[in-house]
Amino acid sequence: MSSFRRHAPAAQPKPPPATRINPHSAQLLVSTGVPALDDVLGGGLPVGGILLVEEDRQTGYSAVLMSCFASQAVAAGHRLCVVDADRDVDPKTQFPGWSGSASSVGAAEAPPPPPPPAAKGGDEDPMKIAWRYQSLPRVDEADGSGDAQRGAAAPGVPFCERFDLSLRISAAAVEAAQIDVLDADCIRRMAGGEQYGGDMYQCVLDRVSGLIDGGFSSLQAAPPGADRNVLRISIQSLGSGFWRGSDSLSILRFLHRLRGILRYSYAVCMVSFPAHLYEDAGARLPIVRRVEHLCDAVIELESFEGARTTPSAIVARQARNAAAAAAAAVQDYHGFVHIHKLPRLNSLTPSTGRLSLLHTGGGSANNLAFRLRRKRFSIETYHLPIEGGVGERRTPADPASSGGGCGSLSARADPLAF
Repeated sequence: MSSFRRHAPAAQPKPPPATRINPHSAQLLVSTGVPALDDVLGGGLPVGGILLVEEDRQTGYSAVLMSCFASQAVAAGHRLCVVDADRDVDPKTQFPGWSGSASSVGAAEAPPPPPPPAAKGGDEDPMKIAWRYQSLPRVDEADGSGDAQRGAAAPGVPFCERFDLSLRISAAAVEAAQIDVLDADCIRRMAGGEQYGGDMYQCVLDRVSGLIDGGFSSLQAAPPGADRNVLRISIQSLGSGFWRGSDSLSILRFLHRLRGILRYSYAVCMVSFPAHLYEDAGARLPIVRRVEHLCDAVIELESFEGARTTPSAIVARQARNAAAAAAAAVQDYHGFVHIHKLPRLNSLTPSTGRLSLLHTGGGSANNLAFRLRRKRFSIETYHLPIEGGVGERRTPADPASSGGGCGSLSARADPLAF
């Protein structure tokens, strides 16, 4: 009897739902809920990383971004942990729904979602002026844009849903989802015991660590017959006045420990940080840069309404010189998006320059703007409108230059001619 045995390859583990593999660094990615933000980050947010969102001043655009991140967890079937110490309202009621789903309140009356873009060479209207851009890839709001470059998503569940901010997830869908909410009262009640001595940060850290040890740790084998899942952690307004004892050392210690826990887990975290509260005479304190250093990706939302001065010198100069049409085009955007740090897990350089359409299409870290529409939050490349408006520019003819030939009439206009 021969002892030869055919070597069969081991079965590859099934990836978690609504995830994709980064072809550059082989890192597992999840969606933030905003396709344009996924494109800026290089295809999505790496599993095991922390995304820091520096809040806008006097406006609530960052809360919309956090709600899209939480709604994506419900749509993908991920486990969600919401840490909200700033609001008395139940955060479950603030999750936006998605179009064409019966789990969204008012989905029956909502219009059907727009059809997907046609393929190249189809029946779509060709460009008449900028025809050279016809063949370039576009950043589309629909799911699946750029899959050829960023890697295919897991089958069955879309990588990113199309959320409608005018809808809300129904109560039945929220109850069916796996959501843990730590509000202000719950955190203070747990931290008030003898175990923590009022340390709210340590209380939240132990709760998150317990959730990760319950089946989301990469150091533990998956149970037989069970598939891996992703834990999403949403921490809103970290370091604000509602966090008692929020000194700089406590915030830095919390982020340092949280980053170490997430590195070896199937978890991802998005943190909003009110950086405008840590300023002295208009200049940011050193703690802001230290907080940014402890996170894997950092973006900042600067709204036009909450800015202390004019949005920028370019916008101010344009508002003075442009006409009403140009001023209306400036108001079409609601603020700037500043990218302070890009994720580079398992890599020395970020993969955004190779996989991002916004960056390769002329965008960079200092010319991105966001707009909040009735149904959608989008990030686009900021373009200045045409000086003088979009209408046709009519220059009156110079009277001195008309009729200068021999035998012509006088160049002066007849005062009696109407």
